[in-house]
Amino acid sequence: MILRALRNSSHHEWLVAGCLLALLALVASAVAGGLPAAELVPVRMSPLPGAGAAAVTADGQALRVEGNGRDTWAQLHFRLPPRADGDADATWMVWLERKPVDAVQLAGNGWDSEQRGFFHPHARAGPLPTGFFFHLPQDWQGDIDLQLRVRSELPVVLRPRVLEGIEAWRVERQGVAISATIYASLFTLALLALALFLAARDRLFLSLFGSATLTLLTLSAANGHLYQVDGLRWLATWGVEGLLALQFLLCASLPQLLLRYAGTRAAHPGIARAIDVGCIAMAVLAAVSLLDLQVLLRWLQPAALAARVACALACLWLVFDAARRRLPMGGPLAVLGALTVAAGVVRQLMLLGHIGNLPWLRAGDQIALAGAMAILAVGVINRIGDYRDQRDRDQLARLDSERRMQREAARSDLNATLQAQLRGSAEGDIAWTAFHLLLERLAPLVRADRALVVAQGYRGQDVLVVVPVAAKAGVEALVARRGLALKRQAANGIPLQQPVATGEAAGGVAMEALVPLPIRAPAWGMLQLERAGGEGFTTEEMALAGEFIRLALVHVDQALTAIQLRRSAELDALTGTFNRRTIDQWLGRSFGEVERDGQPISVLFVDMDHFKAINDKYGHACGDHCLRSVAQALRAALGEDDLLGRYGGEEFIAVLPGRGGAAARQLGEALRADVERLALDWEGQPLRLTVSVGVATRLHDERPAHTIDRADKALYAAKRGGRNRVHVAPAVFS
Repeated sequence: MILRALRNSSHHEWLVAGCLLALLALVASAVAGGLPAAELVPVRMSPLPGAGAAAVTADGQALRVEGNGRDTWAQLHFRLPPRADGDADATWMVWLERKPVDAVQLAGNGWDSEQRGFFHPHARAGPLPTGFFFHLPQDWQGDIDLQLRVRSELPVVLRPRVLEGIEAWRVERQGVAISATIYASLFTLALLALALFLAARDRLFLSLFGSATLTLLTLSAANGHLYQVDGLRWLATWGVEGLLALQFLLCASLPQLLLRYAGTRAAHPGIARAIDVGCIAMAVLAAVSLLDLQVLLRWLQPAALAARVACALACLWLVFDAARRRLPMGGPLAVLGALTVAAGVVRQLMLLGHIGNLPWLRAGDQIALAGAMAILAVGVINRIGDYRDQRDRDQLARLDSERRMQREAARSDLNATLQAQLRGSAEGDIAWTAFHLLLERLAPLVRADRALVVAQGYRGQDVLVVVPVAAKAGVEALVARRGLALKRQAANGIPLQQPVATGEAAGGVAMEALVPLPIRAPAWGMLQLERAGGEGFTTEEMALAGEFIRLALVHVDQALTAIQLRRSAELDALTGTFNRRTIDQWLGRSFGEVERDGQPISVLFVDMDHFKAINDKYGHACGDHCLRSVAQALRAALGEDDLLGRYGGEEFIAVLPGRGGAAARQLGEALRADVERLALDWEGQPLRLTVSVGVATRLHDERPAHTIDRADKALYAAKRGGRNRVHVAPAVFS
């Protein structure tokens, strides 16, 4: 739920940023309310001559320490009011804001305080202290003069304040609350970023984890709280150098995080390379700082200031570029980034003593930085939404790919099955077989409870195919009743879906899809799919149905065309009988079969008498008419197993498997008589046709060519004998 809300925050980024800024305003008001409105005891300071390099500000309120590692002294003067009755337990304290000094101590009027140090906090300092406390003797009142001793390796400005004990502890508690809130926020962000990195394996989350962790360490070190943790006290051995090293590392980490967040490497590769070089330089300076070389300390301090300035400028440019390119949370991050930099500048001026003390900005830069990290985390976590969108896109792409593969597999299966099944089907069964195979494979893919194809006048046939077959009886009546509506829808040519009543029970509803068959009018056809319930067929399912229809029709056309081509290759175009090449093939096959079965086979040669005279007298058109008429008469007289072909010109050949010499002669006489009885005329003139027939029966081990040769010789013998007669070939012609 939290991640979903963060993901949706990209659409309401200003609302999210406003809530965070309101929270920061509440914290700032708490800071301001936690500090006294006015100093109860004014403190004036003056330098002690010859007591170390020190300077007091013009208002006498602050002490500037040059940071040379030597003791610096200043004189404090203030007046404690007399104690009131009942106020005997009241105590006064001198409070100094916690700064990175090696030692600080008060002395005077015969009293010496305990020495305090930034890197070695006092055991009674309490959790997350915000300053150094010095309890003044209870019996002090009136004018008090104290000497302040400070030793520091960094330039600092100290502003001593004299507060009542209860007021000092109130300030301390407020500081503890603010610091704890900042640390807890950064710690939570670091844990969240680490968890997201382990889940998503995106280096952006690892960068967020590193930056949040470094920010936590750097702020806690800058406040002196890092050295109060038992397991981390050893870090104090580096002192100022360790503090500078953390600052360098943070300045190297933040731009790298923003580079990944803003995608600057792809958008501005040149600027990204320059920032990378700067980050490497800062990492090198961090390593140099940890070498703990005192001679380099005075050079590292200005380098750290330059690194902070460079980091601030680079980060500002990156967040404003992100806002310009409308990245998630880019606008709020740019605004808060500018506020963070402004607060940091004011804080630095306060540390150097160039401006007066502004209590409500003491932790302003840290609060703004923590808020900026929180807003940046919201923008970075938005990547979870990108991952989810990418995962959804990948999942949809995978499902789409699987559906395409399934569709292609089904298409390939249907294609292969149609090729195999239609190749051996009879001409009248081709359309029915194709539509049946289509429905068998389409119905499971589109989850149809019933599917049918009705085609009227398609290739000269009326076809009705139903899957499952058991539903055909009821479908025939339905098609007869809705025939006109289906025909109109088929003529429209547009697929249609509509709810229909199932008739199974009262209120039973099914969804019907009608897909017209793209066949030429006046024929028409329709594919009907029916699914129980109100769920309609998807666009993809309708497209699949249309594709299967087109595939089936293509295969039907190809199968019928193949049959026609085969016929045209086997048959004589004029007479419709087999041509000579086909007859020769069948002769070889038939002779082999009868030899295997031990059956006789005979060959008849039939030649039209005086055919040349008919062509010369009446023309070739009349001759073609006579050839067709004779072929029709011969085909009518032959049996189902007999073969008839035109062997050339006006000569026909008949192959008679299973018939011996006597049966072949008898059939030859029947052929001759049927032709002689033909009543033909051409342009009103009667035509008389006769044929001569030569008969030859296969001898033992005789090849087809020899039998044909004997039948041919027998035919010429019939011609020489006077024509219009049958002659049987002897075993050997003389």
